Amino acid sequence: MKKISKKSKELTADNTDEERGKWLSLLEHSSMFHQQMAMEHRSEILGAEPNSEEMFHLACSAAIEDAILLIQIAAEQGMFDKMPQYNQGPAG
Repeated sequence: MKKISKKSKELTADNTDEERGKWLSLLEHSSMFHQQMAMEHRSEILGAEPNSEEMFHLACSAAIEDAILLIQIAAEQGMFDKMPQYNQGPAG
């Protein structure tokens, strides 16, 4: 079983804008990878039905792009700003 690095365990829901930007960049690169893989698995025959490999990579790319959009919308609506569960309570 592969060990998870200590750095990846430190990820939290209240990331800074810089950290969120890095995550979005990683997701964008992942989406581009799946688009490239879909193009590599595309049939050379014009009008041929897409095969399962191509459909898989297209679906992955679309799902990742939806996740990117969801993160951007949440950031624009201020969902990451001053989340109440991270305020200090009476015990400090």
